[in-house]
Amino acid sequence: CENLFEESELLADIIFDNIAPYELSRLQLGARIPKDQIQDEEDLRKRFGAGGSDALKSSLVQAIAQHLNKKLENVTLVNDKPQILALIDVLTLTVELDIRAHYLYGRYIKLERGIPQTRWPCRACKGRGCERCDQTGLQYKKSVQDLIGNPLLEMFQAKEHAFHGMGREDIDVRCLGSGRPFVFEIKEPKRWSIDYEEAMNLVNQEADGAIEVSHFRASNRSEVVRVKDTPAEKSYTIRFLVEPISQPEYDVLVAPLDMTKEDVQQRGGRGRRKQRRRGDKKDNPKKPLQKIEVEILEESELKKLKKDDLVALCIERSCPSKGTKAVLIEQLLETNPGPVEMLPLPDEATILEIIDKLEGVNLAQRTPERVAHRRADLVRRRRVIETNNPSVETLDDGNIAVEFTLRCESGTYVKETVHGDDGRTQPSMASLIKAKCTVEWLDVGDIHAD
Repeated sequence: CENLFEESELLADIIFDNIAPYELSRLQLGARIPKDQIQDEEDLRKRFGAGGSDALKSSLVQAIAQHLNKKLENVTLVNDKPQILALIDVLTLTVELDIRAHYLYGRYIKLERGIPQTRWPCRACKGRGCERCDQTGLQYKKSVQDLIGNPLLEMFQAKEHAFHGMGREDIDVRCLGSGRPFVFEIKEPKRWSIDYEEAMNLVNQEADGAIEVSHFRASNRSEVVRVKDTPAEKSYTIRFLVEPISQPEYDVLVAPLDMTKEDVQQRGGRGRRKQRRRGDKKDNPKKPLQKIEVEILEESELKKLKKDDLVALCIERSCPSKGTKAVLIEQLLETNPGPVEMLPLPDEATILEIIDKLEGVNLAQRTPERVAHRRADLVRRRRVIETNNPSVETLDDGNIAVEFTLRCESGTYVKETVHGDDGRTQPSMASLIKAKCTVEWLDVGDIHAD
């Protein structure tokens, strides 16, 4: 043992001094012993037939623990789930502290639009800090994570935090009702016991009405997994405008979806991967119909162009490219699309009937364009569980404003359920009522979990 036990009291003093700044109640001791020393111990045990003798590592830790128990107050030495693990290096007679994170469960409601759930790095500098973000490294100065975490850092005297929520809402969506469950991870705290009522009041006071938190209590790492993996149903209230739609636009909304990239994960568990058909990987995932917008050319703008530019534009728009400048302009103006006939707007009774029939409908939702850059391009199956409280209002300009509440499966793209996302969600309110639906606002009404 190289007389290590003679240093046990010294090591106990070193540990005591190192943990002095921390307010803890659970401490675990560990030792790092060289492999050759452990091998020598095994050889001696075999040579003298002492197979049941105490190991050097555990005996040394026990000796240090005896000295520590005389110094510590209100601190229990444990073998698992410590707040701090003190790891002793017997070669250098030093101690390394492994500070375990503290986990806190709660719920938040977001009362102000324009706040992301987690920190959003500045697009210009990727979080490094620049003039555009005032050297903060953040695209938005406020986030739910920081509004909760920054006051908690002071209370726990910690260095950093991480946010683990049960799903997330869009930046322009409020989250109301009983709130969204989350687990907050406080990294490297110097204290683990706080008054949770005081913590909630502090967060709510400093948030100044942007968010409100409730149900604070101690949590653990396993609850992070539970909160993130729970497929909770959610209720939403949405308001949208109903405007006329043309036949070509409607055709895009109802064009068949390509199902070769259907999501094979089952909701509520790991699920089983379905057998893919041969050749699916090579199939084109794009829809058969794409929304095509033809630019309207103005005669006054065309006259400003040189003849070579007009010829190039004629070739681009597949019209004759020979003749004088005046002839070219005339031919280009003929390529402008004619007036498009709009489909008639549905009446109030039809809209209310469609909302009622939306209850129980199974949706096929291809990853929306707005999130396609960060999520896999898949077609996901989701269900509208119920709809209620519909209201229809005819505006002064003749358009119609609709508001209703719906309850959906976890992971449903609700805005796309209304406007259709150019046919990437089917069916949609827009395709069912044969009108353009523009979302004005969306609120998460409640999250049905816990």
